[in-house]
Amino acid sequence: MGKLMKPVVALVEWFGPYSLESAKRKSAGHDDGLYVVIGRRPQEDASRVQYIGLGSNLHRRLNGVHHAIPKVTDDCEIWLGDVISPRTPGRKIKVTDRMLDLVEWAHAYFLQLPLNSMKKARPPDRPIAVYNKWWQKNATVPYKRRPHRDWPDIIDYFGDEFPAKLVWFGGRQVIGDVASFKAARDRD
Repeated sequence: MGKLMKPVVALVEWFGPYSLESAKRKSAGHDDGLYVVIGRRPQEDASRVQYIGLGSNLHRRLNGVHHAIPKVTDDCEIWLGDVISPRTPGRKIKVTDRMLDLVEWAHAYFLQLPLNSMKKARPPDRPIAVYNKWWQKNATVPYKRRPHRDWPDIIDYFGDEFPAKLVWFGGRQVIGDVASFKAARDRD
């Protein structure tokens, strides 16, 4: 077995839910960040987590032409996310922060989000543990329940050779080899 890469840990605070217009206004003045889109597409009966995205300028990203958000036509809500744990060390090479990229990638792959086409194809290239916390719009009152039953509190990925874990506080837990997460959604 080769040398294991040390995992990074991301604590993400999510705020919402917002309509698209409210999210656009709220993101003004923010630099980089994440956003999750929950709702239904026309052919779907139930609301689900549809997409996760990131932006080096979140306000500009939400106000520009977007490929995924218009596809969520019913019950659309947007959650804005800030990574509050220390960012990955080292010189910034890309415009997009590496920690934001890994958080987006972990959600897209392990939740197999339908509107994230590229990052759901393979697991992240680095081990990561993501701890999600949800807050009401006023940013002072935490939510007692997560925004959607399929959005886990923790995503724990230590590498392809180890089981990955999705954990929902309150008892639910999914543990499986990394490839099984993609295979499970492919069967749906």
